[in-house]
Amino acid sequence: MTGADLDVLTLGMMMGEVAPPHAGEGFGDGRGLVLFPSGSMTIFALALARLGSRVGLLSRVGDDDLGRWMRERVEDAGIDIGGVASIAGQLTPLALASVDAMGNKSFSYYRFAGISDPLATLRAADVPDAALRRARVFDFGEASLRSPLMRAETLLLVQRARALGLAVCYTPNYRASAWGGGAVEAAHVQRQALALADVVLMNAEESELLSGCSDPNAAAQRIVALGPPIVVITSGNQGAIVAMDRVVTSIPAVPVNVVFDIGAGDSFHAGFLAIWRPGGDPVDAARFASHTAALKISREPLPELLPTRDEVVAIRETTGT
Repeated sequence: MTGADLDVLTLGMMMGEVAPPHAGEGFGDGRGLVLFPSGSMTIFALALARLGSRVGLLSRVGDDDLGRWMRERVEDAGIDIGGVASIAGQLTPLALASVDAMGNKSFSYYRFAGISDPLATLRAADVPDAALRRARVFDFGEASLRSPLMRAETLLLVQRARALGLAVCYTPNYRASAWGGGAVEAAHVQRQALALADVVLMNAEESELLSGCSDPNAAAQRIVALGPPIVVITSGNQGAIVAMDRVVTSIPAVPVNVVFDIGAGDSFHAGFLAIWRPGGDPVDAARFASHTAALKISREPLPELLPTRDEVVAIRETTGT
């Protein structure tokens, strides 16, 4: 968009996360824990800012010390927080996370309706058209669609963004336990979101949920038929695929020594939007995203260790992909 001063405006939750810094370490190992800004879209925004993109965050935090710390940390990271408000009477959500030696992830969420769920207070009317026009891409995910009220407000924002000429990116970052109506409700609602998106990024499990097909290549074709012109499906160490115009392109995974792989998908998401622009090459963007995610999971989960654009370019040159 002409005059846009942000590459991406993303809607999502901000929460604190406490975790051991390495996979295979538990909370009782005595090696120390790390507190860092979290929430899928917050991790994404931090990763995107580290890659040199101009990103704004549309969110809510509690009126508490954790919320103030979160706002300061993400602003210090170069993220525009003009769309982040503190909500009186609410606490900022918190999560405990760990990855065991086998790669299994564990999460405990301290987020309760009316007490520590400030994002649920966001209304589409709170976001003026001028705030949306600042960005070229409006980005949102599954977490904003789980509750009926937040879902309605989110879809209103997406529709307004499209009407104003923004491209739309959607990530169905599916959490089964968060949907009262289970997989049936989640699939139905997310298909509405797919129909509004220009590009969709998801993993193989999510592609099966939304397409009813276990083969990612076939799933991608079915999801393109639901509306989004570009569909990207990741499959961990099996790589990724990009589907558009009835063509499916495979993207190889980048082998690395895994240190902590929570947030790999969010980093892939960031890597993709750091490169992709409407009308641009989604295959090249997916290759850049694959290298971004590989670098992220090879490091401790600290915002200051997220990959930079120069680091991703360097590893691409080293691997020749």
